[in-house]
Amino acid sequence: MTDWRVERDRALLALEREKHPGLRAEAAETLFHIAAEDASRASEMSASFQRLLADKQVIVRRTGVGMATAVLSAEELPGFFATQLADEESLVRLEAAGRLADLGRPDCRGLLARALEDPVFEVRFEAARGMASLKHPAGLEVLVEALDEDLLRFRALGALAELGDERALPAVQRLFRRWMLPAFDKTQAAGVLAKLGDAEGAAWLLKRTQRRRWNWAQDRALAVELCGEVKASGALERLHSIIMDPKDDCRGAAARGLGRLADPKALPWLMALIDEPGVPEDYRLDAAEGLWLLGVPEGRERVRAVLPSLSQEARAELSELIQEMP
Repeated sequence: MTDWRVERDRALLALEREKHPGLRAEAAETLFHIAAEDASRASEMSASFQRLLADKQVIVRRTGVGMATAVLSAEELPGFFATQLADEESLVRLEAAGRLADLGRPDCRGLLARALEDPVFEVRFEAARGMASLKHPAGLEVLVEALDEDLLRFRALGALAELGDERALPAVQRLFRRWMLPAFDKTQAAGVLAKLGDAEGAAWLLKRTQRRRWNWAQDRALAVELCGEVKASGALERLHSIIMDPKDDCRGAAARGLGRLADPKALPWLMALIDEPGVPEDYRLDAAEGLWLLGVPEGRERVRAVLPSLSQEARAELSELIQEMP
């Protein structure tokens, strides 16, 4: 296995010597991933971080802004992003606004409000998404406007669901009924409708969970999980039938959905999946997530017991979930 310091030095050398923009951007991404893989590398990656920020190529600088979350302390991040939000390059401001939104910190609300005034719509969208995560409606109009943008629509719907502001309901209803709307967008819109109290959305989700040999739908797993999250009528029975069917490829989604449904009746079903002989690790991880979200002490103890038997990658993912939901 190549030492990460060797990879770092090779990427830094490429930044110095390469002329091709694509290869230089690739080197910057390598440095970002090296820093993000292990928090203990932060001090040794500090110089690389500063090197990216000083680069003349905008995409490299943008990668440097993203790298801040892996190198700077939590106390340093708001001030750093505030500086980047004033950058003349919109791609740099876009990265700063997106990273700021992902922090989900109430003390960053003022910075997000500033970004809502940016002349570039995509920057305003990231700020609005951040405001929604803080349950603040300041970016509602921006999120509604983003429903007409193909590349932003799915995330805009997710932010509107998180915000939970009923004033968005008419716009989401119009979108849901739009002819030829992509399946994932329609299912996501149905989830928002259900969260905002529209029964049509919940009914669509439940219907979409049906397994038909002649109509395999890529968005079915999303519908299965959302059924639990929005607590659709009939969701418990439907998710039970899915998770107990060894031939159903949405068992993992059903496990996550049952966790979000938060009905203790699901405990034995989730326990059965996590202990099922020969079950793929992905399903065990989904069952563990469902058990943790369910919040029943017995289930959480089982998750802790299973943790050491998972792969390193799965342990890291599950440990992060446990930390987020103590």
